Amino acid sequence: MWPSVDRFGTEARRVSWDGFIAYDGVPYGLPGEPPVAGSVVLVRERHHELLVFSGGQRIATLTKRPQSQNIIYHPDQFRTVAPASAIKAEAKPLRHLVPEPDVARRPLSEYDHLFGQERRWTAMMAFGISYSGVPKD
Repeated sequence: MWPSVDRFGTEARRVSWDGFIAYDGVPYGLPGEPPVAGSVVLVRERHHELLVFSGGQRIATLTKRPQSQNIIYHPDQFRTVAPASAIKAEAKPLRHLVPEPDVARRPLSEYDHLFGQERRWTAMMAFGISYSGVPKD
């Protein structure tokens, strides 16, 4: 599966889901093709270069950077990913999947009839609302 020449002196690294491997504190981006996100690749350091192997094939040769905490992107890393503006333009709201509910509209006089004027007045006083509908101070 792995090339026999590079088997010794290599380190296995797991590729993050956004296509990066970490080496000496620096995240290095890998090309989008072949898709290796989430898989394990072999990394070998030779002459200030990182050789990255997947499935027995070298998929990238990266120049090693001496500074940690820098993010190194590969030019082909996100080539197959659609730009965010295209995704936003195609996105459809989920509202079209949910039918609109039927809402009954009734005059307030029906509620007065059901619960009686006295109960409504008592409830309004309990919540501190005047009969005009304005909260009492």
